[in-house]
Amino acid sequence: IYHRFDEGSIAGVLLSRALRVPLVLEYNGSGIWIADHWDRPLPHRRIFEAIERTNLRHAHLVVTVSKVLKEELLGKGVESHRILVLPNGVDPRVFYPERDGSAVRRRLGIEDRTVIGFIGTFGPWHGGEVLALSAAEVARAHPRAAFLFVGDGPGMKRVREILRESGAEDRCRFTGTVRQEEAPDYLAACDLYASPHVPNPDGSRFFGSPTKLFEYMAMGRGIAASDLEQIGEVLEAEKTAILVPPGDPGALAAALIRLAEDPALRSRLGRAAREAAVERHTWDRNARA
Repeated sequence: IYHRFDEGSIAGVLLSRALRVPLVLEYNGSGIWIADHWDRPLPHRRIFEAIERTNLRHAHLVVTVSKVLKEELLGKGVESHRILVLPNGVDPRVFYPERDGSAVRRRLGIEDRTVIGFIGTFGPWHGGEVLALSAAEVARAHPRAAFLFVGDGPGMKRVREILRESGAEDRCRFTGTVRQEEAPDYLAACDLYASPHVPNPDGSRFFGSPTKLFEYMAMGRGIAASDLEQIGEVLEAEKTAILVPPGDPGALAAALIRLAEDPALRSRLGRAAREAAVERHTWDRNARA
């Protein structure tokens, strides 16, 4: 049984015992912590804590997406031999450089633009606001630059407010939520990508493994990304991406301008990023591990 951890479910534990087969638990972070810091605290907290303990105690193997989460699991009493760290991945047969994004560009009226893409759910850790703050500077420096925001979520309202206040909104396109199978076409419509993730507000370590990062890499375009925990480990500065300090709109703008003005740099970084994704970060490889 492979069960992605859910703070309200012990289904994997029950099925594993009933069927007498091993339980592999995928752990992307504590639902209790996420509720406390990014949503509303869970009611009946002690029940949810017990559910988390039950999942972690009974899993034969706990697969987690980052070294930071492995350290958290060790602190919760999960033995090292029961933990496997596998960052998220990508299907390079779906996300690939030759994918045609021209129809999307025509529909959005950005055929003749240098398109900077961002895809996500606009959560508090995604840094959408940082990208919005950098947009006006990029627009001033590169008249042909346009931004494509794919997705929606809690941070979108503030992103649009920032863009409106800075006068950069007319250089942006917003798709809202798109179907998963359409996402590669929107990424194919971009010339480069932004991954502006920000640190956790409580000072704890960033524990994520952004799926968008591996999709960007597989598309073979230039990437400007935050040098933050796993992001700065997966990407190699000046080889597969340009890395910037997290939460710094000015540094992000400078990286995006540099990529927008240098197609050869985008090509070189993109090729190397694609090679790294195919070699180390595919779902097939994760399944084998």
